[in-house]
Amino acid sequence: YLFKNSPVAKELTALVVSQVLKVDYKEIINNMKLISEDMLFSTKTLDSRTDMMLETDKYYVNIEFCYTRGSTRQKQMDSYVFEIFMSQLRKTQDYKSMKNILQIMIENYEYFGRGEFSYEVGFMEKKLHIPEDELITKFHLSLDNLKEMDYTSIINEKDVLKRLLYIFVCDEDSLDKAYRGDKFMEKVIKTAREIAGKEKIPLYLTEDEIRKLDREEAVQEGYDSGYDAGKRDGVALGVEQNRLEMIMNMYHDNVDINIIAKYSNLLVEDVEKIIEKNKE
Repeated sequence: YLFKNSPVAKELTALVVSQVLKVDYKEIINNMKLISEDMLFSTKTLDSRTDMMLETDKYYVNIEFCYTRGSTRQKQMDSYVFEIFMSQLRKTQDYKSMKNILQIMIENYEYFGRGEFSYEVGFMEKKLHIPEDELITKFHLSLDNLKEMDYTSIINEKDVLKRLLYIFVCDEDSLDKAYRGDKFMEKVIKTAREIAGKEKIPLYLTEDEIRKLDREEAVQEGYDSGYDAGKRDGVALGVEQNRLEMIMNMYHDNVDINIIAKYSNLLVEDVEKIIEKNKE
């Protein structure tokens, strides 16, 4: 709600994106547009409604808020990135013109357990840690890390991104103290309170509420894994069909077999077998 349906939405979103990417704010605010939240690039996409999908002249940016952690949620996040990639392949044969895909996940937990506020994840050689491709990059931002700060420490915090996101973990009594004198964040807080009152939603979740959501997701995952096997098989079939379409599209566009293998997450010999079996 706060990022999309408020007077300060575009400014707040552009600030977060510019800070994550470490690019000039004006570059983002002047080019950013909100595009469809429904991932309709493929009729086979499941759970297709994103939290926020943006486009600039250089990037596709998917912003997701994750209050609970689970393998189902993570696979859903991955599917968004895959669909953006596929949609670009369908629109152009010029690979140089493809935009970078960036996924920003604002999480109520610490993804890698190393005590950091932010993590940047991309394709990288495992042993030497040498980056390979910048086309797809993920950013994990930990709200859990911010919970260790109190409002007195955020007042003089130099990290703009931390200040912008601290509102999601700051208790109601400390909000005004933490951001007193910050005209923009005072405007954000005012809007957040208006939204919370109108929609009857809290500005932040308590630890008990988070644990309740965690339990609910764990139960749901157990339910999914033990029930409706036919649906799971259908999902797997849909994923495989998407991958097959991608492989054959890239093959017909004369893409190098090694690149096809990389983006389909298969061995070269497996890709060759698929092409041989499905080529006209």
